[in-house]
Amino acid sequence: MTKDLMPLTEYLVDARKRKYALGGYCLWSYAYGMAIAEVSQKFNLPMLYIIGDAEIKFMGGLSNAVAAAKTIAGNVDVPVILHADHFRDYESICRAIDAGFKSVMIDASAYPLEENIERTAKVVEYAHKAGVSVEGELGRIAGNEQHLSLSEEESMQTDPDEAARFVKETGIDILATCIGTVHGAYRFPPKINISRLQKISEKVSIPLVMHGGSGTPEDKMAEAVNYGITKINIATDLVTTVGKAISKVQLQDGFNYTVANLYAPACADLAVYAEHKMRLLAKNIL
Repeated sequence: MTKDLMPLTEYLVDARKRKYALGGYCLWSYAYGMAIAEVSQKFNLPMLYIIGDAEIKFMGGLSNAVAAAKTIAGNVDVPVILHADHFRDYESICRAIDAGFKSVMIDASAYPLEENIERTAKVVEYAHKAGVSVEGELGRIAGNEQHLSLSEEESMQTDPDEAARFVKETGIDILATCIGTVHGAYRFPPKINISRLQKISEKVSIPLVMHGGSGTPEDKMAEAVNYGITKINIATDLVTTVGKAISKVQLQDGFNYTVANLYAPACADLAVYAEHKMRLLAKNIL
């Protein structure tokens, strides 16, 4: 059985109002996705999946990703959202929407502010006609740029005044902020700029998002939720959890290669990880 996917906005509006956050969990297969969805159902939280180009290619295309998410939705009693993460061009976002995505992100943050606004507003116009929620990003989250000095790093973070203008002129539903997190694994001690987030939160009333949740100190994640963060993306930690579980189980005495023997422990470990994060991010309502 399959069930329709849901837009993201209303759930994050509720999250900001009640000061909790949803984890955005990377989706790359039905089995691993279902393991996390069962935890969402346990806590009666919406199941939010994020998926980027690499995962979509791994799953065989947009339609397969949508089919997997819809099948999961048909097997749980909570809303399921499939969110196109870090899509960078108008055409690919339109294809995702046409394939059945109800939530998309346009990442034009590498462009100057004016062009970012223009590109993002164009996506908003198309998406809103289809009833799809839109996340935009302002500032740049480090990935390969982790050699930056503190002053350079801060210069790439979201400017509160520009954020207010960006939200007003684009019409986005959700704003991804850059406050010191990184994509992938940290190669240096994280310095999460909570004071910058506070200033953004004072000027922007829509739901705010933190990317780069893997490895981010949990006390900072919890603090960020109190200042408007409603979604924290998690990908690297999930892949690491699965990789370690698959490696570990094969070292056990008498291990026999079956699908269940090899992959079930990874699903179990994903569920444990997801439960811990959900308890952390939604502690104000659980």
